[in-house]
Amino acid sequence: MCVAAGVDFIGTSTGEKGRLKAEVDFATCREIFEAIPKESGAMKVALTVAWELDEIIETVQAVKPDIVHLSGDIADLPVEQVAVLRKIISPVKIMQAIPVGGSEAVKLAVEYQPVSDYFILDTDLSDFPGIGATGAIHDWAVSAEIVKRVNIPVILAGGLSPDNVVEAIHSVKPWCVDSFSHTNLPGSKQKDPERVKAFVEAAKSAL
Repeated sequence: MCVAAGVDFIGTSTGEKGRLKAEVDFATCREIFEAIPKESGAMKVALTVAWELDEIIETVQAVKPDIVHLSGDIADLPVEQVAVLRKIISPVKIMQAIPVGGSEAVKLAVEYQPVSDYFILDTDLSDFPGIGATGAIHDWAVSAEIVKRVNIPVILAGGLSPDNVVEAIHSVKPWCVDSFSHTNLPGSKQKDPERVKAFVEAAKSAL
């Protein structure tokens, strides 16, 4: 359904440690990834909040994504460790989540750029595990500055919906946009087909 709506990246929170309420086990994640039509070109993204390299490597080996989305507390996975991980899991790409609060996010982005293939700029709230999935918007001016300062593809996330994604794109000028909370069915972690379609159409209308 998401691919038919024009989604380019299919992301799944996967793991078997119970780190997230919406965590999908390896077998289910493989089923989801296998359902993506190969001719669509949509990329398979495995999100993890893990910080131990062995656990992340196990996840990559188990579900075979195109990209691993590192969404755990950034302080727990320093640049040096991401560099090691990137070499081990190649050709799988690294999508590093950058917690956008104040201007310190720009410094983090510059620091992590050499070891990342993509950035996803997301809202970081202390009462949520990892970075993102809060449904909250952050300061787009900080995200716009990151886009200007780095030379890798930047994905904007954090509270984006069919109603605000056009404004977000015009304000930040990201390479891509991401939505979780506001394209789900109310009160669930399941995607709402109509909201997914509306989000994609709105985002592409801003190009």
